Amino acid sequence: MQVRVLRAVLCVALAVGLLTPPASAQDAQPTTLRIALNGYENNLTPFTISFGAIPNTHDLVMLVYDSLFWSQVKDDPEPWLAEAAEPNEDFTEWTVTLREGVAWHDGQPLTARDVKFSFEYYLAQEGASGRYAHHVSDVPPFAGAEVLDDRTVRLSFSGPAPAFEIMPGADLPIIPQHVWENVTDPRLASDTLPVGSGPFKLVEMVPDQLYRFEANEDYFLGAPTVDVLEMPIVKDPAAAFAALRTGEVGHVTRNVPPELVEQFADDPEIEIAEGTKFESTQLYFNARKPPLADARLRHAISLAVDSQAVVDTVLLGHGSPGLPTFVHPDSPWALPEAEPAYDPATAEELLDEAGYARGPDGSRQAPDGTPLRFSVLVSSFEPQDLRAVQLIAAQLEPLGVGLVPEVLDPATLRERRSAPPGEIPTYDAYVSTLEAHAHVDPDALYYFFHSPGNKGFGGAITGYTNPRFDQLAEEATTAQPSDRRRLAGQMQELLAAENPTIVLWYREGQYAYRPADYDGWVSDFGHGIFTKRSFLPAYAEQSGAGEPARSPDDTAPSPASGGAGAGALVLLGSLTARGSGLLARRKNRSPAVGGDG
Repeated sequence: MQVRVLRAVLCVALAVGLLTPPASAQDAQPTTLRIALNGYENNLTPFTISFGAIPNTHDLVMLVYDSLFWSQVKDDPEPWLAEAAEPNEDFTEWTVTLREGVAWHDGQPLTARDVKFSFEYYLAQEGASGRYAHHVSDVPPFAGAEVLDDRTVRLSFSGPAPAFEIMPGADLPIIPQHVWENVTDPRLASDTLPVGSGPFKLVEMVPDQLYRFEANEDYFLGAPTVDVLEMPIVKDPAAAFAALRTGEVGHVTRNVPPELVEQFADDPEIEIAEGTKFESTQLYFNARKPPLADARLRHAISLAVDSQAVVDTVLLGHGSPGLPTFVHPDSPWALPEAEPAYDPATAEELLDEAGYARGPDGSRQAPDGTPLRFSVLVSSFEPQDLRAVQLIAAQLEPLGVGLVPEVLDPATLRERRSAPPGEIPTYDAYVSTLEAHAHVDPDALYYFFHSPGNKGFGGAITGYTNPRFDQLAEEATTAQPSDRRRLAGQMQELLAAENPTIVLWYREGQYAYRPADYDGWVSDFGHGIFTKRSFLPAYAEQSGAGEPARSPDDTAPSPASGGAGAGALVLLGSLTARGSGLLARRKNRSPAVGGDG
């Protein structure tokens, strides 16, 4: 343990050029960390991911790739591949200057031509990468790029792109031109190992079973603090945490189940880190399928759901109740005054007024006589989601509305949610979890809830339709931050009144790991601890809750109070009042400087 901590401290000093490693450090045996990953993502290219590892998909991809800035959670993301980016007066052009000396995993230099190619390729391959390409093809509306020199590229947009540094700048994986330029259908490029610029190289994958990464020793921010990452795919949460308990893995990417939090907190071999991925779990209605197409019905159902009781019962209090405004309360785009809405009496009145009368058995019916009884699709690997639907069903029973959970494997669930082009899906509702991207993307509401059509992808989420919402969403895409927040607030008010979703909870981030295996975890605001920065020497020893994350080019970060033995888990990024206190639980250790323990 002491050797591992000392090695992390040495790496920090090496990254800032304070000392040269002794021969003994250079000859150290490779360190291997095993991490139980919650899902498989093919070969981790931006075009082949399947979202099986949500909410960890993006951070998994970013072990291999890099974006221009880090991270999308911040109002002012720090330079990453980019050294700087300057807009013109109307924000229709951004001139990006890249760092010197960045190389791809195969040794080829990363240049401005790769950035130009990346944007053009995502635009041309829009249908192959819905997760990333829509930030190029839709908003901001990319128009073209010009290479000024090897390190400088000018990106042009057909409208103002004031939030470019956040999105797509802090989100889009930059890809190598020499690898992709001859790939005509990137969705089929799933059997070769990816080439990126990130801190790790994917060197082996066994479909649906295992990933193996090796450190990129030439990474531009310093060689990673772990030499090898082995990630067995463990979809069953019970099996994943059993493996952690027995020492088969050193970390599990899932949140600790609420019923295990205290057990792990009392285990001397396991630590629990607290952080946030801005995770939210919600029930989505099929807003195009009658009678759920009626906003009055959806609103009444929402008012009859006691989300605080759901959090207390299912999460044992380890989370915050969902808001009818959808957006995570810690997001910079959240409506500040939003509160949970629970009013079963008003729900009764709404259904009476809308003509949903009770039948002889007390259950309500649509005007055509159809019982208000709906199926909710739930993943077989998410027991908390199932318990939540069962609890909500009990809450809705007095209202005369029935909910019936339908447990499916993830692949079947995705298939049931889909429909041929032009047709309305047949499901009633489903439960799914989102991460930071859905809550901190300035245009997330546009993408998720714009009426079905050629804008956003709302048709694949709920099919919610509201022309006023569309008008506000489209106006916000080119607005300056202050105006964008105002417009986002108005959009959230509409969502709270018409409820295409019911947010069940915002889960607190609690991540378990074995410090004897690795103790350099960084709690990165909006990313939890499973992120590339947990393995970069320039970040591994930063400390101070609420302190802004420092660039590796700044002066050497301070170690946690108590010296190297105090451990390296810290919190990066500015915290709101709701997001404070997100430091690791350090049993019998001193808290980090500025933390609350």
